[in-house]
Order: sequence, then C-alpha cells, then structure tokens
Amino acid sequence: MKKYLISIESANSERLKKLYSQATFYKYHDEFKQFGVIGKNLSVSEYFQQGVAGKKKPMTPGELGCTMSHIAALKDFLSSDDEYAIIFEDDVIERFEVDFNQLEEQVKRIGLTTPLFLSLGGIQMKICRKVKGKYQPNFLLDQHVLKVDPFFYENLAYAYAYIVDREMAKILIDFHRSPRVYDQWADLIISKQSINIYVSYIFDHPEIENEKDKSYLENERDMLTKITKNKLDFDFSY
Repeated sequence: MKKYLISIESANSERLKKLYSQATFYKYHDEFKQFGVIGKNLSVSEYFQQGVAGKKKPMTPGELGCTMSHIAALKDFLSSDDEYAIIFEDDVIERFEVDFNQLEEQVKRIGLTTPLFLSLGGIQMKICRKVKGKYQPNFLLDQHVLKVDPFFYENLAYAYAYIVDREMAKILIDFHRSPRVYDQWADLIISKQSINIYVSYIFDHPEIENEKDKSYLENERDMLTKITKNKLDFDFSY
C-alpha cells in the first residue's frame, strides 16, 4: 500500500515534527511520499484557469492547492503496482498505533466493494453528524465501518485520512480534470460513476481552538467567511 502525505510544510517544520512524533507515523516515516502545492504561489494565469474559469464559485488558492496535491498523489499511486493508497493530511491525529500492513490485510478481508473510497476519520466531526448509511458486518481494527448512503454524501466532509483503490483513484483524477473543492463528496454524483464510500473512525482531527493550530487552508477559509459576513452586514444596513 502506497503511503502519501499532503502537506506544504518543510521537513523540519514544527507541524511535521509533531506529526512524526506519533508512533504510527514515526514507524513509517521513510515510506511516506509528500505532495504539497502552495496555491498562493501559482501564477495568476494558472490560478484563473484551474480555480476560477467556468466555476459558479471560485476556489480559494488554498482549496486549489489542496486538490492539486491530492490528485498528484493519486497519479503517483497509479504509476505503481500497488492495490491501495493511504493518504493523510498533516494535521491527522492517531487514536491508537496502527500497523498499515495489518490495516491493508483487513481491508482486503472484509470485502469492501470497488471502486473504493474508505475514509479513516471525519465521521466523528460535528459537520458530519447527519451522515447515514449501513453498518458493515465486519470491523476494521475493531472499529465500525459504515457504507454511506449516496443521499448523504452532501453531509460528508474531510479528506485528512483515507484509502482508495486503483479504480477510485482513476475516477477522482478524471473528476478533478477541472479541479473542484476536494472534500465535497456530493459533487461526485455528477460524475455518474458507481462509487462506494465507506467511513470509519481510526484517525482523529483536531478541533481548532487556537489560530496557530490552523492550517493555511483553514485560515484562508476563515478569512473568506469574515469577508462575506462583512459584506452581508453592510448590505443589511440599508
């Protein structure tokens, strides 16, 4: 199973030091391949073509960079002979130490349907509380696995920890030929591809309390929200 890290951080950054201080990631440190596109460093032309043109709502530079990073990892995965790829963002938190070989063996054993997208965390977050589906009969590392009903894809978010098989990687690459916000899974219905999204809770994600803990993308989204709110406040003053 190929292992990828989505991060724009340098190897000696405090953020990556914190990530690799966790037992799971420390153990596999040398097996991770890192991809990180800094959206704000794209040329104006590339940003406009990829993130603005033809879109109802322009992507922020951070959203575009995030999507481009994930797609780069998926393309690299397809250039290998591996059956699965496991992909993490750099703010992931281990709940317990995970053996990736054991994880891969169990994914194969419990017989999840291809094309496979298996979220390893996010279902526990407030934004995903309305997600519904069918619990699978088998557990994954002693954790429940839920097959998400497509009707509830719109309630599913996050891409900080997940596994894909080769068929799903191809679908995602094709779908993002014109990049979209990566973790808006409901948009995949537009592709009219038969996909299977499963969720489990093996890795956690921080509840953001301090500005210093936020990623570049999270800070960017907060700034956009504040700008939008200020515009609304201004409009309502008339």
